[in-house]
Amino acid sequence: MKTGLRVSLGFVLLFLAATFLPRAQGPAAEFVATIDTGSDLAVVAAWSPDGQRLAYGTEKEVRGGRRPLSVDDAPVRYPGEVWVSDLVAQPKRLLKHDFLRNQEGDFFSFSVERLGWSPNGARLAVELRDERKNTLTFLLTADGKKVELGSSKRNFVPGYNGAWLGDNESLGLLAEALAPRLLHRVFVVRVTAGRDLAVFEGHTFAALAWLPHAQKVAAVERDLEFARPPRLVLGDLERSTLAPLDELRAGYLGGLQACPDESCVTYFIGQNKLAVKSLVAEEPAEVWPVPFGRYAWAGARRGVYFLEPKEVGGRTGWLTLYDPAQGDQRRVLPDELIQDFWVAPAGDRVAVLTMGLKPQLKVYRVAP
Repeated sequence: MKTGLRVSLGFVLLFLAATFLPRAQGPAAEFVATIDTGSDLAVVAAWSPDGQRLAYGTEKEVRGGRRPLSVDDAPVRYPGEVWVSDLVAQPKRLLKHDFLRNQEGDFFSFSVERLGWSPNGARLAVELRDERKNTLTFLLTADGKKVELGSSKRNFVPGYNGAWLGDNESLGLLAEALAPRLLHRVFVVRVTAGRDLAVFEGHTFAALAWLPHAQKVAAVERDLEFARPPRLVLGDLERSTLAPLDELRAGYLGGLQACPDESCVTYFIGQNKLAVKSLVAEEPAEVWPVPFGRYAWAGARRGVYFLEPKEVGGRTGWLTLYDPAQGDQRRVLPDELIQDFWVAPAGDRVAVLTMGLKPQLKVYRVAP
């Protein structure tokens, strides 16, 4: 009991320490638009590389027909749809909830898990998950047309957490190596040729950050038996080679991401410790006081946005900027409680999903 009490008090003290860091006035935020999703609920979003379009996935309530002589209510399903908005004209639907049907005419119900733009903004990778938690990644143009894989006529591939690479023709994807998605393998799809290429064979990873322009990845390597400690590695997707970066002696908690210019990666080594590790210089990682949870790089600005939780362990809160140059935290939208957010590549716009009975997808312009 005493040990448990010490752990609980320690976590609370970490949270309070983060809460009472010096907090300056946040960067000026200007409301731009509320994206009309009708009665649907936005669940995920992604900015185009130029920051002018926002692709987003929604959850739609669809009621089925009541069966004859049945006393039960009509079944309800929540399939996903994909839309894109330029924040000026009406949003355009790229993928309808019933786009895939069986021979009996019933549609397959998918949820939208992830969206990814190609570097030139011409294509999208749409990760969908069915009711049995099987995952497929569909390839579409920015106008919603199919991107077919070679001569196969299909526009989907098994795999998840994908990213378009710098040539706009290749897609990096993960495959499950140890369920439930504890460890992953890496492969690359050549779209025009319609071929899948396994890379780093014999190696498995707990987390991975794509470096699309460099055609590389930064990854946390773990063996299948978890017999060896994790290590941070740099992988070359073209040569299928791995080079060690760090032994991660301080541990690894999660949240691996690449910074926008692909010169560094960030990852959590503690509840309030975000490590910043250079990929181009042999120097110790910096540690920023960012609470464990949802975060994203603030564009070219050296800093990160994160979700400052309203309560300890909560998943809702305030959009906050940590600026290492000033050593402070700044609430960007102090009057808006949110549950998720997506930062434009330049860091000048942010889309947020608000709280409430009908959450809204709002866009703000943020001063650099």
